[in-house]
Amino acid sequence: MNYFVDSNVFVYAKINDKKYGKCCQDIIKKIYEKKIEAIIDNIILLEVVNALRKLGVKDIEDEILAILPLPIRIVDFKQEDIVEVTKDLSLSPYDSLHYIVSKKCNAKIISADKGFKVRIDPCNFTLDS
Repeated sequence: MNYFVDSNVFVYAKINDKKYGKCCQDIIKKIYEKKIEAIIDNIILLEVVNALRKLGVKDIEDEILAILPLPIRIVDFKQEDIVEVTKDLSLSPYDSLHYIVSKKCNAKIISADKGFKVRIDPCNFTLDS
């Protein structure tokens, strides 16, 4: 099973969020150990940078450099995916793009973002999810 890992998983792991920090750290550990097949699109890394910048994190470059060597498949989106985003703006354009990419890759979304209609909450994730 493929899992699309939303940017908030990386952000919450980094800042050790009170609710999601440990859960997200566990997911990243499972990715590192190759226990789950993780994918992201190339916008996720920019979202991580932006979120950490807004939170005042100083070592953002180090965080990105720690994510890049993880065994994660980075999927490029296509022009037609952007056109598809415009058809349903019930999600943010970024989340809509993530949904489209995850659907194309037959991947379940792991995210703390309740805006996704179907997702796995990081604290409810199991290898059977």
